[in-house]
Amino acid sequence: MGTFELIAASKEPGTIGLREQQGLGNDVLIHNARWFTKLRWIAVSAIMLAGLAGRFAPSLFRGVGLIPPAGWPWILAAVLVAANCFFTILAGRLNDNSSQSVIKATIWLQIVADLTLLTVLVHIIGSTTTFISFAFLFHIALACIFFPPRESLLVTVLASALFSACVALETSGIVPRGGMVAHAPSVPHSGRLLNLAFAGTAVFIWFIVWYLVSTLSEAVRKRDRQLHAANERLLKADQEKTRQVLRTTHELKAPFSGIESNIQILKLQHWNEIPESVRGIVERIEHRAQTLRERIREILVLGELKSESDARVVLVPVSMDSVMDAVLENVGEKACSRHVALDIEKPLPDVLGDARQISILFSNLTANAIQYSRDGGTVTVSARETETNDVIISVADRGIGISDEALPHIFEEYYRTPEGAKCNPMSTGLGLAIVRHIARTLGLKVKVTSDVGTGTTFEVMFKNRDSGTEKEETSCQTSRSLMTTWD
Repeated sequence: MGTFELIAASKEPGTIGLREQQGLGNDVLIHNARWFTKLRWIAVSAIMLAGLAGRFAPSLFRGVGLIPPAGWPWILAAVLVAANCFFTILAGRLNDNSSQSVIKATIWLQIVADLTLLTVLVHIIGSTTTFISFAFLFHIALACIFFPPRESLLVTVLASALFSACVALETSGIVPRGGMVAHAPSVPHSGRLLNLAFAGTAVFIWFIVWYLVSTLSEAVRKRDRQLHAANERLLKADQEKTRQVLRTTHELKAPFSGIESNIQILKLQHWNEIPESVRGIVERIEHRAQTLRERIREILVLGELKSESDARVVLVPVSMDSVMDAVLENVGEKACSRHVALDIEKPLPDVLGDARQISILFSNLTANAIQYSRDGGTVTVSARETETNDVIISVADRGIGISDEALPHIFEEYYRTPEGAKCNPMSTGLGLAIVRHIARTLGLKVKVTSDVGTGTTFEVMFKNRDSGTEKEETSCQTSRSLMTTWD
């Protein structure tokens, strides 16, 4: 027995606006702004851990020649916590409709605050007596990744200016020299030049790192823009091809409708006058016309769904009992011709979605279950709720089943399993592709469990109706358990 899951997604891949010629798109910048706030909690934890170690295990610092920290870690951590709470609120208010200038201003505010607090930390630990100053490289590297070269250069210049000012103030004696190194030698006049040389060397290395990282990042961004533009061209070409196919398909509807109408006239008015050998030809034409009409219908449905993929779908309460009544009307004739019983276990729970698309989805699943059932079989539609109040609607048959090798491909357009092609040579291979598109549009998860020769079960999971999606009031219909059987 094999199992395959079509994972929920909000939408099929579609066209999106081109990113700015420099830098990243709004969605990435918003993610970065929020990621900064998460990363800052790690820095808070590290500072508080240093404060705890200085309070309860000072020997750890003295053992390596450092002065145990006293109260400064708690003051610095408190300031950082307050700042991060403020930044978290700001980042939480950002969305896709926010202008890029607002998003960048939020990120820049975080960067300036971080560099300022980092300069204070560098002064306390030792600007020229330790290597803590190279912590500025973290911000420089991140700026190179998140910003184009000009903006990342500004971050590098700001970090260099803050660090140089710190060293200059300490060297001139305006600010008392800090440092955690025990027994640090006093700095004579000649040592001031050494400190300035140390600071200059550090700043020089920062600019080298900025140049290397910003160059690599810009190359990656340029390649990303090229791939994005190529993807846009492919999507537009695919959309144009889809429009041409739909236009041609629409034009084919009328001829096949005319063929079927004329065949019906022949059967009603002249059937007895037609030789038996010609009747067989006419019936084959009618059968082929019906098959092509069904294929045209599925192509048009899939094309229409694709054309609607960019539109915002509003999820509203949908009565599954009403949906299955509509499905019953759509597939009843096919079930009758195959002598297949439809067991719909009502009442079914209401779900969130789009009534029309859900009806198409279950019409395709139920029609497939009927088509690949054995004559006289049963197709069962049932529902259950999970512990998280999600609703799972199942469509199960006792038909030919699907092999494990074919399961990952059944949702591909025009794909037909070898078993399915033998059972239904006229299948279009579009039914489950339509199911996949609707499932991704509505954010549903579809699970398929099948055993060759035993049957197949499709489970469609709808998210909890109280999960916060937009709703509208609709009338709900319920009825008793229904079993419809054709003999």
